[in-house]
Amino acid sequence: MMARHPEVKEKEIIEAGLALEHKGKVPNPGAIRAQLGFRGGLQRIRRVWNTYEEKRGGATGEEGAQLTIDDLPTELFDACGYLISNQQKTLESLVVQAYTRCQVMFEKRLDNQMDQHHKSIEYFKGCEASADESIELLESELSSVQSEVKGLADQNAKLIIENAELKGKVKAYEQSLPKTKETA
Repeated sequence: MMARHPEVKEKEIIEAGLALEHKGKVPNPGAIRAQLGFRGGLQRIRRVWNTYEEKRGGATGEEGAQLTIDDLPTELFDACGYLISNQQKTLESLVVQAYTRCQVMFEKRLDNQMDQHHKSIEYFKGCEASADESIELLESELSSVQSEVKGLADQNAKLIIENAELKGKVKAYEQSLPKTKETA
């Protein structure tokens, strides 16, 4: 049994697809078959056309660019409009909810930061007041110690003078004692 020759040649399929593109239509297998006078199998037409488009550089991506929503049948256009409208409302709602949630979170974090800042300020004010009290107490103690040091310095000076006088007297007595020993 011999294989059957194709009813339509590859060249004819490609030419029919290009003719459809030239007319501004989408060259899908059904449209190409119609262009060929309803000759050829859809499977083969699809395979040949896809192979051609891959070699050509992926024009299949251009098919979607040729069609627009306005080119769709009325039922599809209306359904698409309805879906887009609902998706837009849903998306708008999500964006508003996200914004609201972010705003609440921001305000909460801001309030926490403000509370923490106020606590820190109060803490440092307390430290400053405590430091002022400590400085005043230390200055008072320093003044008292300086007065005591001055008094002790004066007392020490008197004692040194008295000590010098006593040393002088002791020296004088010592010098007078050996004279008395020699005379006795």
